[in-house]
Amino acid sequence: MSNVKRHLCHLRLVAAGFALLAAAPAQAAVAVEQLVEAHDLVCEFYRTEDWATVAARLALGDRSDMLMVIENIGRDPASARVISSRAAGQRSLRRYAGDTGVHFVEDRAESVVVTTLLGCEDWKRKRGREVCVRYSALNSWHFDTSVHADADRAFRRLGASSYRGVCEPWDPN
Repeated sequence: MSNVKRHLCHLRLVAAGFALLAAAPAQAAVAVEQLVEAHDLVCEFYRTEDWATVAARLALGDRSDMLMVIENIGRDPASARVISSRAAGQRSLRRYAGDTGVHFVEDRAESVVVTTLLGCEDWKRKRGREVCVRYSALNSWHFDTSVHADADRAFRRLGASSYRGVCEPWDPN
């Protein structure tokens, strides 16, 4: 592929990412209550720069690069815990709801691992109302601990260097 075609492909991916971010704010406020109701999420992430490749892998159910369970999501923003295929043991999370999505932040020494739920990809009728059963998500490990002061600002600066994937309620019913 020529450099020009690569550059155009990259620009299209960036534009698609911004479109996805623009759609997230309306869903973030609703997502927290639905996340509390779901209580536990199962997430799969893929490490690739090409979103089309990730989408194809998701559709085919290809092996993910990282699995994660976010559990015990409650009303208290510090109630959630995470278990991941990238680290041993269960760890604490802090939740921040913002304009770009819902951010789950894990402190690791001088760095942070941030999992951001951007918006809902699939809905289901449950007890007479629509609930999200599949969230688009990003996961990144970085050194910007200001995420605790302004999660949206940190996300906007660092969102491109991430694993991309989805999170679903452990029990969708």
